[in-house]
Amino acid sequence: MIVDLIPDEDQSAIEDGIVSFLADVLPVERLRNDSAHAGAAEAAVWSQLCELGLFGLGLTEEQGGLGLGLGEEALVARAFGRHLISPCVLAQLCAPHLALDEATRDALVSGEQRAAFAIADGYVVDGAGAQWIVVMGPDGASLESRSSLTLSETNGGLDHTLLFEKLEGGGGKRDSALRIEILIAAYLVGVSQAATDMAVEYAKIREQFGQAIGAFQAIKHICADMATRAAAADAQMLYAATVFGHGEDDAGEAAAARLLARDAGLQNSKANIQTHGGMGFTDECDAHLFLKRAMVMDMLGTNAKTRRDALTAG
Repeated sequence: MIVDLIPDEDQSAIEDGIVSFLADVLPVERLRNDSAHAGAAEAAVWSQLCELGLFGLGLTEEQGGLGLGLGEEALVARAFGRHLISPCVLAQLCAPHLALDEATRDALVSGEQRAAFAIADGYVVDGAGAQWIVVMGPDGASLESRSSLTLSETNGGLDHTLLFEKLEGGGGKRDSALRIEILIAAYLVGVSQAATDMAVEYAKIREQFGQAIGAFQAIKHICADMATRAAAADAQMLYAATVFGHGEDDAGEAAAARLLARDAGLQNSKANIQTHGGMGFTDECDAHLFLKRAMVMDMLGTNAKTRRDALTAG
């Protein structure tokens, strides 16, 4: 099966539009301000996000969507990752596909009701203000009303820019999570790309011994490895999104996408910190934000065993 992974004109227009919007209103720098944490910055521009039509992107017109597909959703999710958008916005993109009735689906597409991610017997992430929770379990996903779940406060988590609530139980087995797996992979690819760009830009301007550190072979190798990991993860993610539902091994392709995206997101975020040297380990540098977010996003979705089984099946 020959697959063109280069976005067409319409897809490029969708991606360019969301990237431009996010750069203007939700830049990564917003996370330096505590008032932007826990999805507050995204909530402040919620009506604008809804006006972009993002949450019905992959639904049919009969379902109240735009009649596009997972490929377009993946481009949007990748942009979310580049800007470290709250996971609750990605959950909002996924939730309509899990809705059990038309009224709930319509409310989620319009943004009238909101969603967030959770791990079964784990944590809800940025769930304040959400009426619905996309609960991810070992074997799948389900959409649960927040009021039906048992939640409790926590003292924070790995990523201080996010709000974590402890979830007791929570299902997570009603529907296939493959679509969500691919979208989480897309988010992680965006993280890996942004970390690469950040490292490369710093290597161009930081000087030692009278020249930019990017001229040193060790830094060149680090940046080249980052670019390679990001490109490989991006290609697999786009392939998985493009062939989804067209008779290919969706489970295997989704698992491969998650595996490569995980590696690229985590390793590139670490390499970005390394490239920045001592400053990369400080709060004054945004590099740590990408690593923390990559680690949180990696916890969402099916477990590692499920992915390994999908890769080795057949």
